[in-house]
Parts: sequence; structure tokens; C-alpha cells
Amino acid sequence: MAYRGKLVAALLTLLILGGGGTAAAFAVDHARLQSRLLASFADELPPDARLHDYARKLAKPAFAEHCAGCHGPIGRNKAKIGVPDLGRGVWLYDFGRVSDIERTILYGIRSGHGKARNVTDMPALGVTNQLNDDEIGDTAAYVISLSRPGGDEAAIARGEGLYQGKGQCFDCHGSDAAGNIDWGTPGFNQGRWLYGGDPAAVSRSIHDGRHGRCPAWIDQLSAATIRALAVYLRDAQPARPSS
Repeated sequence: MAYRGKLVAALLTLLILGGGGTAAAFAVDHARLQSRLLASFADELPPDARLHDYARKLAKPAFAEHCAGCHGPIGRNKAKIGVPDLGRGVWLYDFGRVSDIERTILYGIRSGHGKARNVTDMPALGVTNQLNDDEIGDTAAYVISLSRPGGDEAAIARGEGLYQGKGQCFDCHGSDAAGNIDWGTPGFNQGRWLYGGDPAAVSRSIHDGRHGRCPAWIDQLSAATIRALAVYLRDAQPARPSS
């Protein structure tokens, strides 16, 4: 192994000194940057502009080929219905750290992989007759009112009782309706909707349930590309206000 390493180094030196110097130097630089990208724990990457620029250049074509078809271009708000816009800084799972994003890319959501995020699923409360159509309408009115004040006060009051009681919505979304990042359940107090926030769309979610899915990329993309995607997506998030 030591002999092989010396041989490779000697060949690279000859290439650099000869006509292939530029290509060889690029290859060496690429290898060094890739090694640095993977050498640290995901959340401990140094704030090196050159390293992050390398991650962006590696990630952008991969995102365009494998991710943009569902999520849309970063920051363009053109994600498909039921798919998050990854440029908004809104995360269903964990805190949006590089390691959090990397895990989702690696194993997916309800992808069938043994390590996929698959703790909870939105049940079909109408299909199973847990709530009837009127109760679903009232629950939708309550959920919408949390980010959009107004509406039928009586329906909202009934919906709150159903949310906290018969519908058992609180069990996943929280009694405060703020969601749960451990389970990937969204909050309802900020007006951010994956499937639409109008009464018909919210009622449909309650009636039919929702089963969002993201494929696992662990066997399709290299470790460096997956890490680069996670860094790229984290870097693309809006700046957080200083405390």
C-alpha cells in the first residue's frame, strides 16, 4: 500500500510538471476538499468559505437532477403539493442542522429503509369514521384559526374540543398545536401548509390522512454528494434573527 501511494504521488507530480498539470492539480484539490467535507462530524464543519463553495458546486447539479422535480428550485416556492420548499427554513424533523438534513437524505421518509423517518403517519379520520363530515369541518375551522384569526366562532370552539378530544389530534400535533419535530408532525400556528391551508384542503387532510414520502438516497448517491447536499440546503436557509 505504501508503494502504491508513492507511485500515485509520483505520477501526479509528473502530470503537474507535464502537460496535464492543470487537470492533475484540479483532481488533487477536489480530493482534498472532498476529504475535508467528510472528515468532520456533519455539524462541526469549519466555516471555510472555500469548503462551503465546493459543497454548493457539488450539490447543485445533484439537487437539480434528483430533488428539484418535487421540491422545486431553492427559494422559488415551486414545490409540489405535499412537498416542502427547502429554502424556507421550515423543518418537520429535528432542527434543520446539517446532520438532520443528511439523515433524511440518507434514509428518507417512509421510504421502506430500516432507518427511515417513519414514526408517525396522519390517520384518515373520516375514512375510519372517527370524525364525521361536520366534525371534520369544525376541526378544520379551528386549525385554520390558529394562524388566520376570524371565522365562525362557534365552529372554532367545537373544533377545539374535537382537536383536544375525540379527534385526538393533540396526541401528535401537541395540545398547543405547535407540532413535534421528533415525529415530523407540523404545527398549525404559523400558517405554513404542505397540502394547502384553505378549508377544503385541510378538511381533505383530516378526512383522507396524509402519507408524505421521501426516497432514501444512501444507495444512489455518494457519501460526499449527500453531505454536500445537506451543507448546501443548510447554507440556503434564511438568516436567523440574532437573539
